[in-house]
Amino acid sequence: MNSTNVDQTKEQIANHLQFLGYEVTKEEKFVRAHHPKKPNVIARVYSDGILHTAIWGTSDNARINRQGFLEYLNTLNEGAQVVRYYADKDVDLFVEGWYMGGYDRANYGRFLELWDSDFERFVKVPESERYLK
Repeated sequence: MNSTNVDQTKEQIANHLQFLGYEVTKEEKFVRAHHPKKPNVIARVYSDGILHTAIWGTSDNARINRQGFLEYLNTLNEGAQVVRYYADKDVDLFVEGWYMGGYDRANYGRFLELWDSDFERFVKVPESERYLK
């Protein structure tokens, strides 16, 4: 995908997210989307797909009980459909989902349904209250 296609895909993603109620800001290399009831997301367009990232701060419990926090992440990953959960060096929780290929309205919409479904499950896991801010 050349830079024109990347820009076009970024515009299509921004429009799709706006249609779903997100407030969208287009940056040079990504789209930042905020929603009042869904996780905020950063969508970065690459030549072969779109990486979606959401980030959460963690509570002191994640640092104090690192083993428990890692087990929590493993539990989240076991049931995930399109996302993967991991922690960075600062013990922030990263959630990433990879959408393969260029923008297609129906396929991208299905990806976002699964993305939302993973988050609905994620917030219901009891340990989420213990480890996340």
